[in-house]
Amino acid sequence: MENDEIIPEGQENSSAEKTHNTAKTKKRRKPRGFVVVLAIIASLCVLAVIITAAGIIYVKKNFNFKYNEITSEPEELGFEEVKDDEIVNIALFGIDTKDPESFKGRSDSIMILSINKTNDKIKLISVMRDSFVPIDRDEWTDLNKINAAYASGGPELAIKTLNNIFALDISEYATVNFYGMADIIDAMGGVDVQITDAEIAMVNAGVKEQCSYLGKDSGPYLISESGMQHLNGIQAVSYSRIRYVANAQGTANDYGRTDRQRYILSQLFKSVKSKSKSEYISLIKAVSPHCETSLSYTQILSLAVDVLIGSPALEESRVPFDDYIMKAPQTNAGAILYYDLNYAANIIHAFIYEDIKPEDFITQNGIEENDWYRNGYTKPKIISQEERNKQNSGSSETQSGTASAQ
Repeated sequence: MENDEIIPEGQENSSAEKTHNTAKTKKRRKPRGFVVVLAIIASLCVLAVIITAAGIIYVKKNFNFKYNEITSEPEELGFEEVKDDEIVNIALFGIDTKDPESFKGRSDSIMILSINKTNDKIKLISVMRDSFVPIDRDEWTDLNKINAAYASGGPELAIKTLNNIFALDISEYATVNFYGMADIIDAMGGVDVQITDAEIAMVNAGVKEQCSYLGKDSGPYLISESGMQHLNGIQAVSYSRIRYVANAQGTANDYGRTDRQRYILSQLFKSVKSKSKSEYISLIKAVSPHCETSLSYTQILSLAVDVLIGSPALEESRVPFDDYIMKAPQTNAGAILYYDLNYAANIIHAFIYEDIKPEDFITQNGIEENDWYRNGYTKPKIISQEERNKQNSGSSETQSGTASAQ
């Protein structure tokens, strides 16, 4: 089951989303755990000030930080060895659940957080939840939407799936649900967002539903004007759930929603970097109850130091781009996103390891569309920039030789 934002009365038919191969009418549901996975980034920054053993003990005793140990065997997570010791890749999940204490369900928000300790950059990549992928279980391979991996096999199977289809080396994760996200955003001081006229009704519908659930008067939280607005937690959560109208950049559907989510996260990231040390304790109190992670306190502290010392830039993207989405085959999985997973893997690797933006990669290398569903899926062969240069050079020489012969 998938949660969506509330559609304002009178707009149900006019704003219904059309997917690539199916149009569906969504039921009104409780707010979805959007992927404000700032839980992990905020934790890295917040915990950086507690760098002694006594500090770690203090955090363990006073904060409800949910640690979940997973396997440390690379082969059980779908990879053989770490590709670059200076680059740490972490899976981030936002879970569809109505239980505030639960971290189980479909990972309807999926991101890859990549921390490069050498060039002081953080990459954040959304993986669309409807991506149709092979999910490699112990005894068989299931073809399904990628968000099904977490629901049926927890974080380990979800990580293994990401590693298998994109040839990555993820060994850690962080998961959030939506219940505490408004509090987290409020603790950060809110966010500035450009609101369109069409988004006002959508934001307010979500605000009313959240306030009803929380037993609050929605009046003070309603938005009456478009333009740049400073949103509090309840408003920002509502904004992040919108997908039935385009955002200020003209992006609609689930793509627009992930754009909104990454924008909110980027604003929160900037906010964390600007906070004083005296504010860190309140931030970690807001974040920690709503995050489950396989990262130990020692790992978090180590990463936090790397993050804060470098004051890294945050770059974001998503998979897939519209450019390489293909016509979807008929499956039992419902509305899916179908694309060449090997090509997507090369784009991700170029972004993480070669610092090549996805749009530049596409311009340089063109589009690949392998119908893997019909032809059978094979694990991706990652092509390095050097290999691509050789291929391009060889292709140019061949074309030049042909032209000369003519």
